[in-house]
Amino acid sequence: MKKGKIIILSGPSGSGKTTISNFLRSKISCLELSISCTTRKKRKHEIHGIDYYFLSRKNFFSKINKCQFLEWEEVYQKQFYGTLKSELHRIWKNNKIVLFDIDVKGGLNIKKQYPNHSYSIFLMVQSIDILKSRLIDRKDENMEKIKMRLKRVEYENNFSHLFDVIVSNNNLLETQKHMLILIKQFLY
Repeated sequence: MKKGKIIILSGPSGSGKTTISNFLRSKISCLELSISCTTRKKRKHEIHGIDYYFLSRKNFFSKINKCQFLEWEEVYQKQFYGTLKSELHRIWKNNKIVLFDIDVKGGLNIKKQYPNHSYSIFLMVQSIDILKSRLIDRKDENMEKIKMRLKRVEYENNFSHLFDVIVSNNNLLETQKHMLILIKQFLY
């Protein structure tokens, strides 16, 4: 297994990043998810320090000023997301492979900083209707927020060619099998 490696899983909201990252971690024990920071409100089922580090905007900007982020971005209006440098080092120190479940620009920023250590995957869904259905089925955001996420899809899809591979997630079981093969080829 290659040490000090990074797997970047990106794509629009509803593309299946979290579902697939959970699947990959259940099959490949050396993968550890990097926990991102966000200023958005916590959803009912989410846990601070497990799903995200939920920060106030003041705390988030304090970390920016102290250069503690590997990458950060205002993904949606007044909703900031970022990856702490300490997350990457913590995971590598434990001899694990870092798995990022991250927004598109954040993923590209990490790939740019670690081009020889990273494997970047863009998850795409062929239909905006499928994405909309998935976001509605989550039942954790109102239609205004869902529309906000869907509005960003075309913009994010424009960056897909900058990733090492594009994977269509139209059939979850097939996508999981394909992803497992891709990740194992990269790691071993």
